[in-house]
Amino acid sequence: MDRRLREAAQKGDVQHLQNLIKEDTLLLRGVSLAGCETPLHISCSSGHLEFSKEIIHLRPEFARELNQDGFSPLHIASANGDIQIVKELLNVDYNLCLLKGKDRRISLHYAVIKGREHVMKELLVASPDSAEEVTARGETCLHLAVKNHQFEGFKLLLDNLKEFNMYDLLNKKDIQGNTVLHLAVSTKQYEVVDILLDENVVSKGTIEMNSLNKGGLTPLEVLLRESGDKRY
Repeated sequence: MDRRLREAAQKGDVQHLQNLIKEDTLLLRGVSLAGCETPLHISCSSGHLEFSKEIIHLRPEFARELNQDGFSPLHIASANGDIQIVKELLNVDYNLCLLKGKDRRISLHYAVIKGREHVMKELLVASPDSAEEVTARGETCLHLAVKNHQFEGFKLLLDNLKEFNMYDLLNKKDIQGNTVLHLAVSTKQYEVVDILLDENVVSKGTIEMNSLNKGGLTPLEVLLRESGDKRY
């Protein structure tokens, strides 16, 4: 990438960008040939809204590109919690929500990991189906919320599951055969356990209490093992 273009993206200097394009009208056209990273990746990383808007206007296809680390601009903006940039990117195409990058993660996964609840809401409105996507390790967004101790995000996801009748995701297993209940008890996140077992929140019978992970343990057996029960 042209050094001056990179600097403009890092600084969010829209005027400099426009001047560079006046000098070379094919400047942005050659970016994709030069490597994986685009000025849009850089401006999203730096949180520059106006520069990002200008690049999206000039080259909307940049919104679909993954950089060398396997991140799309929407992945980056979602992780950083830059809601206005997220909205601009979604205006290009709502299906960007389903674009998989490193470890087959989508933008919602990064928003969940970082606890960006306002971004999570935006992504789920744009693409309710994104809640069903799993990572390369078989993790749902619920798994990621528990693994990263994002309780408020977990509650938000539960509300979304209720709205779209996706409670079956609560019993989905990751690559180790763990459900979210397995994970919650193994990491002693009892606030998550309580909400999963609260019949006013999750209907009775929804949670598969006898689900076995790859270690052959139910959530209760995991709890007993973690509490030091010598039988486990």
